[in-house]
Amino acid sequence: MPNRCLRRPAAALVLSVAALLAGGCATSPAAPPVTRPPFAGNVDFDAWKRDFAAEARTAGISEVTVSTVVPRLRQLPELLPLDRQQPEFVKPIWSYIDATVSNARIERGRRLRAEHAATLDAIAARSGVPAEIIVAIWGKETDFGGYTGRTPVYDALATLASTGRRQAFYRSELLAALTLIDRGMLPASPQPTGSWAGAMGQTQFMPGTWLRHAVDGNGDGRIDLYGSLADAFASTAAYLAASGWPAGQPWGWEVRLPAGFDWSLAGEDRAQPLAAWAAAGVTRADGRPLAGGLNATLLVPTGRQGPVFLLTDGFRAIMKYNASTSYALAVALLGDQLAGRPGLAADWPRSQPLLSVAETRELQERLAARGYDSGTPDGMLGTRTRTAVRGYQQRAGMVPDGWPTAELLARLRAEG
Repeated sequence: MPNRCLRRPAAALVLSVAALLAGGCATSPAAPPVTRPPFAGNVDFDAWKRDFAAEARTAGISEVTVSTVVPRLRQLPELLPLDRQQPEFVKPIWSYIDATVSNARIERGRRLRAEHAATLDAIAARSGVPAEIIVAIWGKETDFGGYTGRTPVYDALATLASTGRRQAFYRSELLAALTLIDRGMLPASPQPTGSWAGAMGQTQFMPGTWLRHAVDGNGDGRIDLYGSLADAFASTAAYLAASGWPAGQPWGWEVRLPAGFDWSLAGEDRAQPLAAWAAAGVTRADGRPLAGGLNATLLVPTGRQGPVFLLTDGFRAIMKYNASTSYALAVALLGDQLAGRPGLAADWPRSQPLLSVAETRELQERLAARGYDSGTPDGMLGTRTRTAVRGYQQRAGMVPDGWPTAELLARLRAEG
């Protein structure tokens, strides 16, 4: 099934207006005005648009683009809850990965990898990013182009820029979209369609990411992330390479830990050379030796009872595409399957009770009250929360595997 809640690449970071907005002049004709439905929010959207139009003009957006696009922007209230319901943050990691790394997707991905081998192999050779990772992102983002989204992109960006929890980010992205219009890379009208968050094309680039990293992959003099697979593949590889993918190297490996392992070595912030991991008794799950000069960190996504991974900078590059451990691991494991490598050796702790969103939020608040930086208390288990849990576990004499359990929450509650 196509991914109906398309993801937003975390790569689209807020850019300075000056860097984003040096562009040409669009000549798209103005479209007739659209009737705007009322919005159930507390913002005066007409006033917001006037303010945004002034900012866009100051930033160098052409008058024709501003006057064509901004007056017709609509707010879409149905988008606002979606930012809190992203499955990579609220579903158990094994459920999320099961849905991504399905037999049907593996089979189709392998066929498409072979079908586009010449294009993908050339891009992989130039960029250093493995072809199977490019295909895995394509499969994860849009089900290999089967569903690129139906939400009007400019309206989505305006909605999230005018109300919601990350208004500055989306305001910057809307300015980037206007720059793409000025440069003739997107139409002023009709609006392109994409995800609820404004991501576009075969591999779901945000406008800022498009501006900085999209490339002409087929040499036709234009960049089309919707209709040209060569452009979409090359742009995805260019972004991952710019995000630090170690050329020609893997994202990481599933590993096994020795008895008596020193858990203080775990954590996404504790990198050391592969030789040091091997000296600590860590071995690859497939039995092959750990070798090479790469640095790696140890990821324990579900505690000592589940699979454990050594991660290179390739994994961190995927995390810049989407800042979710579940997302990055799903892409990495799908890529392994597309390349014919084995699946996971260890089982997920599926029978282990999980904390609810409300309980995770409480855990974050209680950890923060004790001086541990668990991030914003949002009920989502991420890197900072795992690091905070690990710090508390070490102080409390528990196994510091970073996994928040009901037992750990009960202990925090008992402490008051």
